[in-house]
Amino acid sequence: MHVPVNPLYIHKEFPLLPWFSYLKVNATGGDAEAWFMPDILVDIHKVGKDSDLGVIRDVSDGTCKVSLGSSGEGDTIVALPSELEIVPPRKNDRVKIVGGQFRGSIGKLIGIDGSDGIVKIEDNLDVKILDLAILTKFVQP
Repeated sequence: MHVPVNPLYIHKEFPLLPWFSYLKVNATGGDAEAWFMPDILVDIHKVGKDSDLGVIRDVSDGTCKVSLGSSGEGDTIVALPSELEIVPPRKNDRVKIVGGQFRGSIGKLIGIDGSDGIVKIEDNLDVKILDLAILTKFVQP
């Protein structure tokens, strides 16, 4: 399943990358909300307000509790999935994998090759090549 990203929107932390023109939210199929997981950095787009960075802290009943700020230390709000966008990771960021066989695993993005990310998984130190679309910027709780 693919969710189009607004082509007019460029995240303030990095330029729109060619591989990010469409966000594949779940490599294994399923509903579009499957990528929403705690401890990932998102950009919040509430109608009538400026966008803000936040960290998903809890997911339940089709909504997300999001702590504001890039480290998640601010106020907590409730947001709908349609109001959130993944903040793609950069090289050397800690990442959380939100799709596929390694869903939920945490690692370090040690390289980028086109639309693939080279990730060193923390649990077993394996190095995996994964689609960048299933990698999110991890924020330690």
